[in-house]
Amino acid sequence: MIKTKPEYRTQALKFAQKNGFDKVYFQGMLDDFEVYTCDFKTPSVIGLPQIVFADEKTVDFAKYRDPFRLLDTCKKLPKVVFEYDCMCWFGNSYNLKLLEDGRLVRLAYGYSKLGPQDRIAEDKEYILLNSPKLVKEIKQLIKDNKNELRNTPKEVSNFNVMDGAGETFRFGRIKIYGSNALSYSMENYKEELKRWNAVEVGWEEPLLQFQKLFKKFQDKFHEYFELPLFNGEFKEGEE
Repeated sequence: MIKTKPEYRTQALKFAQKNGFDKVYFQGMLDDFEVYTCDFKTPSVIGLPQIVFADEKTVDFAKYRDPFRLLDTCKKLPKVVFEYDCMCWFGNSYNLKLLEDGRLVRLAYGYSKLGPQDRIAEDKEYILLNSPKLVKEIKQLIKDNKNELRNTPKEVSNFNVMDGAGETFRFGRIKIYGSNALSYSMENYKEELKRWNAVEVGWEEPLLQFQKLFKKFQDKFHEYFELPLFNGEFKEGEE
């Protein structure tokens, strides 16, 4: 699976502290290992960098004569420009990431967020496309709509839907959470309220405005990828 953030920093830090250091810095990946350098809270001269390797099973010092060369060969993790996570209660859950190097990656993960015993499918990861141009345009969209994104409530949900999808949206460093935010269009919600002789509760208009904002991003993605990507776009059985 494509890694976008370190997973074993806690183990590396505990190991470093056990051996007299105070903190660690993540430097990147070497093969399947995360690479960390050790340091002290108080500046100290310790000679060559002390390097720790960490993975799921191992945490240990790297035994290299030239640690600088090792650090030069570390592969940096790709930055996430945009992310959409859809955790479905009825259907396959998936995560969509646009990485700074141009890859649009889709990870189908079943019910893994509810625990291994509830999984309905094994993890499957696909690279849907590779387009640095799309990255540039999504970055520009985020920049152009930064104030609107920052002013959007941190949670936007359709509270009329009791199940369906828990969603996370990430625009650069801005994260927004919700449930069924994309499941149904809110475009005609006022007419629907009148039809059922109901009143607004307060979440309807913010959700509508978020859907309008997110539509700009949907449209931009679909200039490059024509198949469904987001909740609400799929026909029954397509997820």
